[in-house]
Amino acid sequence: MRNKAGAVGCLAVLLFAALFSGCSRLPHEPIRRQDFLFDTVVTVTIYDKEDEALLTQCMELGRRYENLLSRTKEGSDVWRINHASGQPVAVSEETARLIETALSYCAMADGGYDITIGAVSEQWDFRADEPSLPASGQMEEALKTVDYRGVNVDGETVTLTVPGAQLDLGSIAKGYIADRMADLLRGQGVQSAILDLGGNIYVLGGKPDGTDFRVGIQSPFDDSQLGAVSVKDKSLVTSGVNQRGFTIDGKRYHHLLNPKTGYPIENGLASVTVVTDRSVDGDALSTVLFCLGEERGMELAERLGIEAAFVRSDGQIVQTAGTRLS
Repeated sequence: MRNKAGAVGCLAVLLFAALFSGCSRLPHEPIRRQDFLFDTVVTVTIYDKEDEALLTQCMELGRRYENLLSRTKEGSDVWRINHASGQPVAVSEETARLIETALSYCAMADGGYDITIGAVSEQWDFRADEPSLPASGQMEEALKTVDYRGVNVDGETVTLTVPGAQLDLGSIAKGYIADRMADLLRGQGVQSAILDLGGNIYVLGGKPDGTDFRVGIQSPFDDSQLGAVSVKDKSLVTSGVNQRGFTIDGKRYHHLLNPKTGYPIENGLASVTVVTDRSVDGDALSTVLFCLGEERGMELAERLGIEAAFVRSDGQIVQTAGTRLS
């Protein structure tokens, strides 16, 4: 069953959470730390415990995973896999298991989502001062390397069997890191915190007074919100066309690339937001559902029993049954 909301903007790019006015007084001010990890701003806010050392540990944990999972960090597990010329590479147990998880989502999307898209991604520079389109010949060669079925994981050894293939875990790594940071905080007795990894939100517990957090989903067209969701112990992740991109001759080119064409996906969607228990699932699924498009994405979301909101290019919002965006 689908619930429709009015046109209230288009792309939900930035998720943010706050203690809304009118709630009970906190026993102390929240403590907060920011850092730049995995090419994004990471913010950790703890509401119920004054422990600056915990914030430091969170950022150290983030840097550890960046040194394992980043495609561009020289010496990382993923970097070594990509530069092994098809030879087997011994990696950490966590890297191997995350790659297996990512491959399961590739199969779920029948290749519409593919973590071997790294060579294609390298054809685009969405942060360039003077952006340009990829050269057609180079794109054709890059597309030949994309096939998730050519990734072989044997225990803690990973092999890329397609010549020139390049792994890119950017669509799932932040979710995995958010889950591990939440585990760290929970293990130290924290019961109220928010982790924001560049718009990938994990809400640990609820507010200190026991009520839910209200997580707002921001429109990309202006400073308004698409709506908000009341949550405890949940992750909210959005994939959308305005997170990174550029415009040439009046046409918008965004970073969500079609593994079959190498160019930005054009399927009538502007964004997909999902609510899940684990952030690693939400990170991958927000991209998978976007890649599949509204009809197939909605079917998959409902089959998996997750909350999802699909924002069309005209601003209309279509939600799965039970989604609490309001």
